Amino acid sequence: MLNRTEKKITSDEQAVSEVMGQVLLVGIAVIMLSSLSVFVFSQDGPADIPHTDVLEIMDTSTDTICLKHGGGEPIRAEDAEIILNINGKKYVYTSSQIYKSLGNRSVWDVGDTIEINTMSTWTVDLKNRDEVELYLVDTPSKELIRKSSLTTEFQKRAGLATWLTPMGEISDTSTGYGDNKQAHASDSNTEDAKGDDNENKNCTTHYPPENATNPGIYQEFDFGFNPIAYGVRPDDTFCNVTLVISYYCHDSSIKEIKLKFYDIDEYGNEKWVYSEPIYNPVTDNAANSNFLFKSINLTDHINTYDDLANFKVRIEASTTANPSAKKQISIDYMALWVEQTSIESE
Repeated sequence: MLNRTEKKITSDEQAVSEVMGQVLLVGIAVIMLSSLSVFVFSQDGPADIPHTDVLEIMDTSTDTICLKHGGGEPIRAEDAEIILNINGKKYVYTSSQIYKSLGNRSVWDVGDTIEINTMSTWTVDLKNRDEVELYLVDTPSKELIRKSSLTTEFQKRAGLATWLTPMGEISDTSTGYGDNKQAHASDSNTEDAKGDDNENKNCTTHYPPENATNPGIYQEFDFGFNPIAYGVRPDDTFCNVTLVISYYCHDSSIKEIKLKFYDIDEYGNEKWVYSEPIYNPVTDNAANSNFLFKSINLTDHINTYDDLANFKVRIEASTTANPSAKKQISIDYMALWVEQTSIESE
């Protein structure tokens, strides 16, 4: 009888031991998972790097590099640093210098410009053919916000000689339509110039008034040229500036087409100047199916840095047809050939 009782107690103790073992294992697992979660959640997340659009401009004539906040998130001055690599040598523009350049404001926001004068800051005289790399650094994370090269291929060349097409807006006061992409390339045939789907054409659309041109009805092409990006300095001049236009009249109802351009004279006076007429209804066969081509030498007028930086063209036209006929002209291609004659030898 005693032996049977001892056996029962021993059996019960074994059952309890198994249960306690399972409890201990579960407890250990819970502790390990808790420790792991504490470790994971205590780690820093991905660096919160500002997403910001920055426009960089290098002006070698004034030894200046400008960074303009073009949109996106603001950047705290204390969290930013600008590193410049100029011809392989490193220069650092610190957060305190950024703060000072912002007019002692702690936040760099949309429209604000940081201006770095390399001469006064590091006694570095910038040259057109200098290799300049810029790094905008988020100092808390040590990550790059922006990396860019400030030396263009044009700045490395001995002089500028190139075709420029409109990079700014094309506006039309005749209810027509224009986008600068439509004037960037010359087309081989006029089929795409026909029809009323103005946005999808490869040509612009202008509806001229009846009988006579009206200075208030025009299509304007803003070239939006930034001379600094091409290595052009304020004292540079040009030996050849020629405008070329490829256009289509659709039929012989077009009476005249005038062109005028924006000019700044030697005294700083700004004005619109008419060029020679670009269309002659007697000699130009507008009724054919080909584009018409005109070349106009503007060197006597467009010959300075300011002329080039502000260059715009307006097309004015007239038709013999009633406005209800919706007669139109289309600009297929417009470009300015520019040859520079004065560049500092470095």
